Amino acid sequence: MTTTTKIPVSPAVKHAVEVLERIQKDIKNDSGAKADLKRVLTGEPRYQRAAYPIVLRYLSEQDAQYNLDQWLWVTGFLAYYDQSLTSERKTTFGASARRLKDDNNSGGPERRFRALLETSIEDLRSPLTSMVRLMKSKTISIHYPQLIVDLKAWNHPDQYIQDKWARDFWSAPKPDDSQSPEEEESA
Repeated sequence: MTTTTKIPVSPAVKHAVEVLERIQKDIKNDSGAKADLKRVLTGEPRYQRAAYPIVLRYLSEQDAQYNLDQWLWVTGFLAYYDQSLTSERKTTFGASARRLKDDNNSGGPERRFRALLETSIEDLRSPLTSMVRLMKSKTISIHYPQLIVDLKAWNHPDQYIQDKWARDFWSAPKPDDSQSPEEEESA
């Protein structure tokens, strides 16, 4: 049984899809560009600068000024673990992390996720990258457009993104729409 949270497609998510699709198309057959984006995940400034020509041309002035790190991370994840950007599975990172926890018998994914929720945006790259690597190893889907939108709001004083992720991570699994009522009762 798979848990997915249906997320309404906001204008911000639509914009993220458009930008990420352009970048995905540009790097599809360019192993050098993919390598530059993957190296961004190390956090070294020289690797970030190498990715600027790939990413900056698609960002608004506001995104380039205030959210460049988050765009670089997500495009680095996209180069590392390519995903469909328009798939039907539009989930939060919390829902993807829940699938990771469900696929793992140890408490490691939950400990990592708890720590992730308490991490400031300045220190988020490394634990987020670790979670993405684990998700790739288990072939768990990540909805990158929603991830970029969420990361842009990570520092909001109400921490509504962290709350949304936490609810998706710890909520009871939703019944799969393909099950019949009899199957749901016996589950």
